[in-house]
Amino acid sequence: MNHEPTTSPQRPLGAVLVRRSLIALVLVGLMLAPSVVLFVITRQPAATYASIGALIGILAVAAGGVGIGIRVAVVASLVAPLAIVAGLSPVTGAALMVLMTLVVGRLAMVGLHRATMLVPILMTWPMLTPTPWIPSGFEDAVQTEMTTSGLTITDAVAKAEAGTTTIPGTSRLAGALIQQRMDSSYLAWVAAFFFIGGIVAVVVMAFAVRRVTLPAPEPHSRSEVIPYTISITVLAAAATYYFLDNPKVVGGSSLIATILVLTQVGNNFNWKLAVHRLVGTLGGVLVLAAVIRVVGPASYTLVLGVPMPVSIYAVGLVLGVLAVTAKFSPRQWIYFALITPAAAMLNAFTTAEASDFGDQRLVDNVVGVALVLTAAVVTLIASRVLSSRTPEDDSLSPALAPG
Repeated sequence: MNHEPTTSPQRPLGAVLVRRSLIALVLVGLMLAPSVVLFVITRQPAATYASIGALIGILAVAAGGVGIGIRVAVVASLVAPLAIVAGLSPVTGAALMVLMTLVVGRLAMVGLHRATMLVPILMTWPMLTPTPWIPSGFEDAVQTEMTTSGLTITDAVAKAEAGTTTIPGTSRLAGALIQQRMDSSYLAWVAAFFFIGGIVAVVVMAFAVRRVTLPAPEPHSRSEVIPYTISITVLAAAATYYFLDNPKVVGGSSLIATILVLTQVGNNFNWKLAVHRLVGTLGGVLVLAAVIRVVGPASYTLVLGVPMPVSIYAVGLVLGVLAVTAKFSPRQWIYFALITPAAAMLNAFTTAEASDFGDQRLVDNVVGVALVLTAAVVTLIASRVLSSRTPEDDSLSPALAPG
């Protein structure tokens, strides 16, 4: 008896969207929950660093497993205060970026570069524009500077503290900014915020993926890894130096993200992802401009004594959930069109700052794609030269080869 081959029925689009939306809500909630709890406890905006730690932990578990997630969460919490101090100088910032990208490149030999990639990408936030600690007794002065002068919270804290700085050879405002980055208790709290956010995310993800078979990391040969490591190290370090040397240029993290995400291990350039990234980011800038026109100027609301542009953050949060939902679809340009305004609004204190951030994100993506494409050509040539001189079975170094 002949039987017709059976195929599983395709799920209705509505059911697929509902499922993706629920997953997106859970992931966004997992990223926000540690920050919210820590913010309530400390009443400090720097508690939002827990969300960055959570994001690092989520990707590390998804790409490398629970054990890797724990290790990456610990490393991120230790690197975060170093990133803040390194940001005092373009040389030290670029040097730290070199160390981080060299580690990512080395881990490509065992297929763990994707699991650790968010560390150098997201460390650019505390390195370039660290969220400050509001000293006790300065809350009212900071609120006044933000609401009347439209300053960011970093500049508002620095201006409020400018009269107390004692660093010779600097202006009072510059001295206050240096003191913020060098304060030991602040740096210890930053490490704690990153660690708590990362570990909470890893623990939750451990339960979420316990019945899921995660894809095994794919090792790469030395002839592929060496050009890849050189590419990401040189480009990311140069970008870090540039943005630290030009502090008035907003953003910066998006250029480094573009470099690390688009650079491939091997001889291929991900044209589809590059096109989706550029088209989506352009669309995202247009979406951001439209949203800003609707939202209007930012209005500040005291949240546990800290002035915040709640309307901007609320819209950014909604767009962020929609972006994570779109991330699960094959149309990546939709994700970039939504994540661009979401990132701009969640990292801004005024609508003008959000607009500047969106514009810079577009420039960063265009420049990043051009740099990665250029590096890909050089990598292709170097990889072929190394392949002709390196044995084929060099996927593992002697130190990592099974004994």
